Amino acid sequence: MQIRYAVAGKPIHHSLSPLLMSLVVSHLKRQDVDLEISEMRLIESNDVNSPMAWAWVTKSRQQIEVSNRLYGDISAPSSLGNLIQSATEIVSTVLDADSDYIPYGETHVPMSTNPRKTVRAESESWISLTSPLKHLLTTRSGVHSLDKSLENGTVNQLRWNGEHWYCAGTDGRGLVAVARHFGFDFEVQDDEAPLLCMNGGGGAARSSAVAWSQAGGRIWSMGGRRSLGNRGPWHGHLIEGDTVVDHIGMRLLIDFDLEPGSSFSIPSATADLHVNSSYNVQGSNLLESTESGTSLDGRWLLASQHLCAWADLFEPEAHHLLPGLGLTMTWLSRLESALRAD
Repeated sequence: MQIRYAVAGKPIHHSLSPLLMSLVVSHLKRQDVDLEISEMRLIESNDVNSPMAWAWVTKSRQQIEVSNRLYGDISAPSSLGNLIQSATEIVSTVLDADSDYIPYGETHVPMSTNPRKTVRAESESWISLTSPLKHLLTTRSGVHSLDKSLENGTVNQLRWNGEHWYCAGTDGRGLVAVARHFGFDFEVQDDEAPLLCMNGGGGAARSSAVAWSQAGGRIWSMGGRRSLGNRGPWHGHLIEGDTVVDHIGMRLLIDFDLEPGSSFSIPSATADLHVNSSYNVQGSNLLESTESGTSLDGRWLLASQHLCAWADLFEPEAHHLLPGLGLTMTWLSRLESALRAD
């Protein structure tokens, strides 16, 4: 299969999704999955119609160049070729995850609990959506949703097979996978259930609230620029006030109101796991110990939701062949270092 891949949103110049796409494709090709990246784009847009138009037309009009510090203008064949070559070398030589990245063992993203069949084509266009595009598609957009992302305004992945549009929202599933990777047990209940301490109410926040509640956790909505509200499928899992104080379950803190491209947020509450919702392309510690637990760079959430996109939307039939989260993070760190050294 020939893949045309784009990342769309604004701002978009900091995106590391092309690195993850190159790494996963290189890995699956080693597992004899027929995949080939023919094109990549960064599409800076406030309108979801622009990336969808790019997918419709094989020879699309020239886009405004968006350059990344690590890989340059990814639409240029030379930049794309260099990225794919570097990713292939790392995947073929780095076979084990760094021990720091698998504190409780490796985590493999499971397939969706409600998989839907889709039609595959010899050439497809895949798009990862970021802010501010995630809430712009609706149930009237002519897109087949593989989950409830259209209803909840949480679409972050699109797939065009030449005849049909498919979509999914994987931010929430990715966050739950990160929590599990760092020891959160969603089998415990009541005041011992994992607690999501969350600031924000946009697409990624709503996706996380849905997935966290479906997993059996509790949610403390701490506010933000946009209210999460209590009318979504998460309403029965919200807690507040004295209930938060008395809750003894493990806590994950995340602020979804960080500006895109930012890599630092100051924890506003004590938590076992503090996940930054954003990141930048400058070198940073992927994880570090804090007084209360562990703080994670936003790359963890990016990699986890990207793997979920493969399992749910891009290549669900090969979900059992996908790399683990710890190994993917190891590859991503090595690939960034290699590109900086060039």
